[in-house]
Amino acid sequence: MRKRPARVAGAIREEVADLLRRRIKDPRVGFVTLTGVEVSPDLRHARVFYSLVGDPAQRAATQKGLDSAAPYVQGEVGRRL
Repeated sequence: MRKRPARVAGAIREEVADLLRRRIKDPRVGFVTLTGVEVSPDLRHARVFYSLVGDPAQRAATQKGLDSAAPYVQGEVGRRL
């Protein structure tokens, strides 16, 4: 049973990475590295961890861009999976 959440987490990570690379066109979003995904045992909730690169102003702008793109990313990942 523990393998399924790990597989789902991997799939979510791939989809989020693809969305960040190809679909998010917000100029505020700079260099983002996905560091991990945690999925609840019942697969109802997922948490994506990432790190930002750049000076504090760039990181703040990237964070704002990611915050504004979060609903889109959540919806797309839900549709794709």
